[in-house]
Amino acid sequence: MLTTILRGALRQARRHPVYVGLDLLGLALGIGAFLSLALLVRYEYGFNAGLPGVERLVRVDEHWTLAGIAPMEEADLSFLALPFLRQDFPEIEDAARLLPSALRTEQGGTFTKFDGYETDPSFFRVFGIALSRGVADDALSRPDGLVLSEAAAMKAFGTRDILGRRVELNKAGVRSVHVVTGVMAPIHGPNLLARAEMIVPIPGEEARTRSCFLYWGSACGAIVLRLRTPEDISAMRARLRDFVIRHASGADDDRVAIGPHPEKIYEMRLVPLRRLNFYDVGVVDSDDGVDRNVVNAIGLIGFLALVLACANTVNLATARAGLRAREVAVRKTLGATRRVLFVQFMGEALVVTAVAGIVGLVLCEILTPEIASLTGEGVTVSYGFVLAVLPVVVVVAGLASGFHPATILSGYRPAAVLAAARMPSGGRGAARLRNALVAGQFAIAIAIVICTLVIDRQTAFMRDADRGYSKSGLLIGQQVLGGDLEQERRMLDTLRAVPGVSAVGFGELEPAPHAMSRSDYKYAGPNGQVSIQMLFDRVGPGYFEVYRPRLLAGRWFDPERGQDEGPDADDLLKSRGSFNVVVNARTTATLGFATPRQAIGQVLTADGLRARIIGVVDDMRFVSPREEVAPEIIFFDTLARVPFVDPVPAVRFQGVARAEMAQRLDRAWASVRPELASNFQPADERMAELFVGDERRGHIFTVGAVVALLIACMGLYSLAAFSAIRRVHEIGIRKTLGASGRQIVSLLLRDFLRPVALACVLACPVAWVVMRAWLSGFEQRVPLSLQPFLVAVAGALLIATLTVLGQTLRVARAEPARALRAQ
Repeated sequence: MLTTILRGALRQARRHPVYVGLDLLGLALGIGAFLSLALLVRYEYGFNAGLPGVERLVRVDEHWTLAGIAPMEEADLSFLALPFLRQDFPEIEDAARLLPSALRTEQGGTFTKFDGYETDPSFFRVFGIALSRGVADDALSRPDGLVLSEAAAMKAFGTRDILGRRVELNKAGVRSVHVVTGVMAPIHGPNLLARAEMIVPIPGEEARTRSCFLYWGSACGAIVLRLRTPEDISAMRARLRDFVIRHASGADDDRVAIGPHPEKIYEMRLVPLRRLNFYDVGVVDSDDGVDRNVVNAIGLIGFLALVLACANTVNLATARAGLRAREVAVRKTLGATRRVLFVQFMGEALVVTAVAGIVGLVLCEILTPEIASLTGEGVTVSYGFVLAVLPVVVVVAGLASGFHPATILSGYRPAAVLAAARMPSGGRGAARLRNALVAGQFAIAIAIVICTLVIDRQTAFMRDADRGYSKSGLLIGQQVLGGDLEQERRMLDTLRAVPGVSAVGFGELEPAPHAMSRSDYKYAGPNGQVSIQMLFDRVGPGYFEVYRPRLLAGRWFDPERGQDEGPDADDLLKSRGSFNVVVNARTTATLGFATPRQAIGQVLTADGLRARIIGVVDDMRFVSPREEVAPEIIFFDTLARVPFVDPVPAVRFQGVARAEMAQRLDRAWASVRPELASNFQPADERMAELFVGDERRGHIFTVGAVVALLIACMGLYSLAAFSAIRRVHEIGIRKTLGASGRQIVSLLLRDFLRPVALACVLACPVAWVVMRAWLSGFEQRVPLSLQPFLVAVAGALLIATLTVLGQTLRVARAEPARALRAQ
């Protein structure tokens, strides 16, 4: 039987190379796309899976429900909580604080950046990470210890044998000498530590003075716990509310506490590390998470590509089934049973699918690196996974694509076939099936195309959308650390003197902010007192000229008006004084003002501090398009008496190329703060990390759309080829009765495009629902217009027309006499 199957498959390849070639190519494309996208989905679902004992690892998040802003969850937690957690929860086996840090080495004025963490000596015990060199338990026990990844060791020294080497690090201008005490072994698979190049102990001075170590409600890093058993997660969750009440409560004037009833606005949550990749999409201060629905959609595209390929095979096999009718009739006459023929035809389908599987594996090798490049993920071909999945795919696809054609072929009746003048077509049922398959193929392809177009529009909108300030000609630097008033003045003067600079200004908030200070303000209006949480920003002279925010009502600050001068640190700490402020449009809407103009002259209070609104600016979006712009209060600082707190310089320039201006500014910066690295960037580059993930994954939909359309066109071509053969006699009669070639072409195109038109009707509502749900996850988004739907439908009809046009013209041009004689 095996020999008969192989001979039958080879004979079909020689007799009908076009059909068999299309069959193989369609299946190979489907299998290759399925395997490549399955590898990507496996990669995303495997996040943190390589960490030993990951089922016992949890991150402690904090969730805030504050007046005036949407509830938010933060991945960072006050480090003050850790000793109390150890004390109250015996379920904790070990714990580590993770303080993200940008560590740099300096050589000849050139800085090399290394991403890493300041952490506790327990770091390696918590995460179960092995060292390829050094002893994990001792690596961070000394205050000057330093552990590098193998990649960082090669980057810094060109070798992994670096134990005992001395390294001078520069963290935000503060230099310290460390000794290499370990080199981390690579961790299998994607994980939250994949980008960690350097690990150092938390400096003792920082732990004694930094607010996130001293106060509840102040956070600068994450706390990760290793529990004794996975079941301890639910046991701890049930007691966290009481824990917050017990340790975070205090009087209103207690700076350490959150308030007398912290449980009303503050909650601690345990997030298993195994879930972080999807969970962090809506979490502040976390790495860029991935929308689970997007990953599932990518996997669905891979599956649908395989389904389309199988449907294409069914269509092709059905189309040429009539060509084998007489072969089946003769074999049955000679004694072959239907069961034997069914097994043979199923075997041929499995052989073709197996060959397509090998070609699909080659395509997977080609597609996977491209997908890794498009997504920025470290996806590789895992042969253990692929070789385990491929046989299953081949068998399932072979059975799915071969069952129906084998049933039809083995069911032919010898007498009816041999007595007929024409080859059998399968009847109306087979014709409807073929049309349904084509309609289904194009419906899937069109839906994917529509989704791709909408995703492309949204990602382009996120990159180019109006953010409430002028991005053109704007460069933004790094924080000027240190709190030195004279140094901050000198930095401003130096940057202003750079040729091509038209304005320079300081602000404490920045595009893609790393930390945001919030304060509670109250407004006593006609409808009662309203309390809202507001972002705090302090800006200096030149800020308005640099960012050019849109003034909706009132005026901007004037350095000549003493009342515009904002509070110093002592005024803020003791909540005293009266000052003029500018707020954003979200503030006026939250306070209930019908127009921004109504807010002018109104007073906000924070205990004894009074803030009189003199201006309202449009919302300036410094955050992700997925997040709401928060209410914001802006104070003014002329640098006359107090320094800023880590201000960010912004520069507006003209008449100079951006790259050249950035170099000039970096040189000017180095003349004032040579110990502190600077990198003046456009706002778009600073914001890119907030939407580049969506943009990259949108490229996968483009690949899926191309593959789906290609396979669908193959199915349509098979239907056209079959119909062309079946309708030669009909066309001959029509031409004999006077039908013109144009009429014949119109008739055939209408019949061929009918399933494509049906596919458009089916695809549009589905795509509308899916994209509407996806866009709802963005606070700033494009409208779901008809344009992508019309483009996809028009494109599908055009591609379908071009696909069948060759067959249509060939049949329409046939001579009637020859066509009738052939029948």
